[in-house]
Amino acid sequence: MAEKTIGKLELAQQQLETAIGLFVSRRDRISAITLAGAADGILHGLVLKAGKQPFADYAMAVREALAGETPAKAKFGKHINDKLNINDLKHMDPGGPNDVTLDPDISALGAILIAIANHHTLVPKHPDFINAMLQWTWMFYDGERITEDEPYVKPAGEKVMQRHADRPEKIKQMEARFAKKYQGLFKDKEGK
Repeated sequence: MAEKTIGKLELAQQQLETAIGLFVSRRDRISAITLAGAADGILHGLVLKAGKQPFADYAMAVREALAGETPAKAKFGKHINDKLNINDLKHMDPGGPNDVTLDPDISALGAILIAIANHHTLVPKHPDFINAMLQWTWMFYDGERITEDEPYVKPAGEKVMQRHADRPEKIKQMEARFAKKYQGLFKDKEGK
């Protein structure tokens, strides 16, 4: 096979598409975590290079708004990857454990959704493979657990939407302040 040049966005899209295929087919959710994590590593960098806000920065800002403290940026990104076991599956640190304890379904779903969020920042119109994953999520993820093995009655996503609608007024007000604050920051950066 001859050498060829492939753009980083195309590489990340191939990794993400394969991760989604492995996930929805239930073929290999462990490998889906690693592929989605690798895709997100590229996408995160491309989002930064484009001067936009990656998912990790958004999540960090939400944490700041909720807790009133700003976590360290590098530590927060590592924290997200640790929570999803992405780092455990990519690295063997000296003296580290030989075993990994995880929920492969939830870790894979989280890793894929983060990569999708960063992809969306770069490419607002979703390709078919991302639309398929978002449809799967609406059908089978209620925000707490995956319901794909249960008899299907209605979309699990309805539960997420109901919880969002029922959130306390205090949270709604905090979200409004947060949105106003960060909209102003982005307008200043764009010179508008």
